[in-house]
Amino acid sequence: MKDNVEKFELLYQGYNELLKINATKGDIFKVESGSMMGMTPTFERKSNIGNTGTMLSGVMSEYKATGDGELLITPKDMGNIMKIEMDGGRQYRISNGRFLACTEGINIETKSKTKSKGIFGSGEGLFAARVVGEGTLFLNLYGVLHKISLDLDEEYIVDSDHLVIWDNDMEFTRKMPKKELSNSLFSGEYTSVKFTGPGEIWMQTRKALAVSTGV
Repeated sequence: MKDNVEKFELLYQGYNELLKINATKGDIFKVESGSMMGMTPTFERKSNIGNTGTMLSGVMSEYKATGDGELLITPKDMGNIMKIEMDGGRQYRISNGRFLACTEGINIETKSKTKSKGIFGSGEGLFAARVVGEGTLFLNLYGVLHKISLDLDEEYIVDSDHLVIWDNDMEFTRKMPKKELSNSLFSGEYTSVKFTGPGEIWMQTRKALAVSTGV
């Protein structure tokens, strides 16, 4: 990597953001399958990592730099990219579909899958993964992030479609819409989650449907 070049660059603002990784020999990155846009020939790729039982099996690829080079990563859908630096001491939960990429020292675990399914219900792929380790994490989202900080025993309700990431040790319960509303084509409200502090929650200001339709 050339001098004075940042390891990670976020290019193009708005819903068309692109992650450019300026890698050095030996670097390893975990990437959501199908999100690699381009790269130099200095990478070895291993698909569908996750055979340890702690990763999201079948939805990640691993890229190892055999020399200095460039790796371009883009979300599958229109959206923005969020960068989080993890120091190994703080753990998070991330909503389904929000993972984009991370460095080698970060693991995405689903050991608490039973509890996580209680957030969103039993639909296919609707879960929240636990993020642990040290390194750099990238998430994709719609709109911009809005953070809510809760004190001890303080409560807050979030629409699950807007939920992106939150502190792993926060207590939460699922809230379903009233029966008469859930059958309404015009209610616009889906499953929500009630969190109890202390902790922090990050929400996206747009939903996928609104972005894709231009609403």
